[in-house]
Amino acid sequence: MLSMLPKQRERAPQIPEFVHKEVLSNGLRVLVHEMPWAQSVSARFLVKAGPRYEDEVTTGSAHYLEHMFFEGSQKYPSRRELDRAVESRGGDHSAYTDKEYVMYQAKLPTESADFASEFVRELVFNPVMAEEAVEREKGVISAELRRSIDTPAQHRWNLLRQHVWSGHPLGHNTLGTFDSIERISRQDLLGYHTRFYRPNNAILVVVGNITTPRAIDLVARDFGSLTASGDQLPSIPAPIQSVDSRVLVEERDIKQAHLLLAFATDGHGESSPVLPQIQVLSRMLRNNIFHKFVYDLGFSYSAGCYPWLVSDSGNMVITVEVAPENTDQAVTRMVQEVNSLKVDEESVQEAKAGVVSDTILNLADTDVYAHFIGKQELYTGAVKSPEQVRADIQSVSVEDIQKTKRTLLTRNNAAMVVLGPVPQGKAKELDDMLVFA
Repeated sequence: MLSMLPKQRERAPQIPEFVHKEVLSNGLRVLVHEMPWAQSVSARFLVKAGPRYEDEVTTGSAHYLEHMFFEGSQKYPSRRELDRAVESRGGDHSAYTDKEYVMYQAKLPTESADFASEFVRELVFNPVMAEEAVEREKGVISAELRRSIDTPAQHRWNLLRQHVWSGHPLGHNTLGTFDSIERISRQDLLGYHTRFYRPNNAILVVVGNITTPRAIDLVARDFGSLTASGDQLPSIPAPIQSVDSRVLVEERDIKQAHLLLAFATDGHGESSPVLPQIQVLSRMLRNNIFHKFVYDLGFSYSAGCYPWLVSDSGNMVITVEVAPENTDQAVTRMVQEVNSLKVDEESVQEAKAGVVSDTILNLADTDVYAHFIGKQELYTGAVKSPEQVRADIQSVSVEDIQKTKRTLLTRNNAAMVVLGPVPQGKAKELDDMLVFA
């Protein structure tokens, strides 16, 4: 029966060899990667509807809407029935709201592969959104927000967003605020769903033990009848790092001081051709910071450096957790590690090996592979194979890293967040320590 469906899609060239891409006539991008040895099939739906596209009134809507989808659909009208539909088939499902997109996923054993696409379609496009469920979820999301504020390892990142991207939608907490959560109505959520949840604003990735023709037929069956919208979606400019004071201190009575030292990437993000250089330089700093603070000084249990990026901007962020009395020394040491970073063939090769490992080591899992494919398509409109990604990383030279270091690791690009039992008045003193060669 599936093979007899009308050919309502436009075939696109296969790009690249290891993934098949088609665009349905309604604009939905479909990517399929076959893993015939796998025991599962994953369907991962990504929609450009994250906090980047919110404003002061709608802040928190993308995440709120994600919650509501799990309150029931037309076919499975309760949370329990939704869960049972997947779990009774031996599968799992999940979702998350990122800064620029929202992801919905179902992973099923191979014998139930047909259901993965069907379930995602039902979850995302047929929500009940009952009024009483909307009101009840306010308490759940408010509890999640309280937990994030009470958890320093989460709250410090929200402080950083507010600090470096103040005035931009990406500077808002993904969860919203207590006021915005209370203010958002069912009608607001339905409006957000209508505006952003459209096939021509989304990507569906199918990965696992399934043939490409079968996967395409299933997706056409489940998503082909959806209607594209011609309405223009908002174009949000890149966030520009702009801080009134370089150092933000939030004094809190906790046992550790959490330090985040961020270097703006000058408008380069996930879609930038210099992404591999940023990844390698971050890994070099991560290696040095971890060994210095954990093994050499014994200051920290957790320390490192990570790219923290959106499509067109971001930061390289050094993270350190220390006893409050070690705050000054920690900042001094962080600055020293940045300034003394040794860029030579050996250190660059070591970092490149680490980036390759982080990127492709776990690709045997169908869901991880679906993420690998979907994220590339979302940010660049194309997909590279693991071998191509590895080659891009390996092509980074010592000279590339030296140039990236000189360009990005500067005082003008730097900002810092400190969370812990540190007086707010100390911000100026810490700012004066941020001197980079």
